[in-house]
Amino acid sequence: MTIGVMSVLLALLLPAVQSARESARRIQCANNLRQIMLATEGFAASRGEYPEYGWAGFDDQGRPWNRTSVPHVEILPYLDQAPIFNRIDRDDFYGVFSAYDVPRARSSVNDKLMKTTIPLFQCPSDRHIQGGCNYRVNLGTGANYDTSPPTDAFAACFDPNNGSGAFLSHQALGPRDFTDGLSQTAFYCERVIGSGNVNRYDPWRDYSPITDDWPHCTADALRYTCGQVAGISTIHAPFAGYTWFFPSKGQTAYDHILSPNSQTPDCSYDDPASPESWNAAMAARSQHLGIVNAAFGDGSVHGISESIDVRVWRAMGTRAKQD
Repeated sequence: MTIGVMSVLLALLLPAVQSARESARRIQCANNLRQIMLATEGFAASRGEYPEYGWAGFDDQGRPWNRTSVPHVEILPYLDQAPIFNRIDRDDFYGVFSAYDVPRARSSVNDKLMKTTIPLFQCPSDRHIQGGCNYRVNLGTGANYDTSPPTDAFAACFDPNNGSGAFLSHQALGPRDFTDGLSQTAFYCERVIGSGNVNRYDPWRDYSPITDDWPHCTADALRYTCGQVAGISTIHAPFAGYTWFFPSKGQTAYDHILSPNSQTPDCSYDDPASPESWNAAMAARSQHLGIVNAAFGDGSVHGISESIDVRVWRAMGTRAKQD
């Protein structure tokens, strides 16, 4: 009889305990984002502008490597991580940025550093991996991060909303550039880390590649395409968010194309041979029930409902009003 009563009590208490633990993790997640945003503000106070996002490219032998940097690297001194920042090999700042494979740096020094776990970069509610990153920079509502139309065969494949977010490739932004107001613009938000499983596609964590057979030039085209191609491809990208070290929508950035915690899986116009996450829809996603945490330019952190109107969500993703 006593054992039966205790079993009933445990069954009643367990959900409450689990809920309390998740509540604590959600609060810690928001605190992580707050610290990241404070560090970003510290950088801006000393430089007069926010860190630029960096860019994806190829090395002198045509291999896909990333170079330059991301805000996560530049704000390290403001997160009491100056020893890591000071050891970075800036003369050989290249590395594989593909989410189809585990990221790695060409420099042995950088390869070791990028595998260092920065606790503030990982949400306590998500799976933890060495050197992983849950908190990503907002690249806006455009399909791509290039702000000028390409001059090659893809010249017609250009989204005029590219470069509308809080961070911009090739260029540092200052508070003056946020005509919507810093309090109205998301700087960082959560995305779950990839499954790490190359044999089994997880639509919540992984993303699918797009081919030329599918529309992918604008945000609305991507929104449609992602829902069509997910899971069809024989490959997928399971190593998203496996590094805080390099710029790529597959690793350290997200966009406001899909709604938070979207049931439409992410997708990207890329493949292992050219893994730039170019023209990608990379949604904010979290393990928190019904919300994602987002840090805004005024230093505030808000839990954004996954049921938010996509038009409002897109407005939060831009630093200036759009038509």
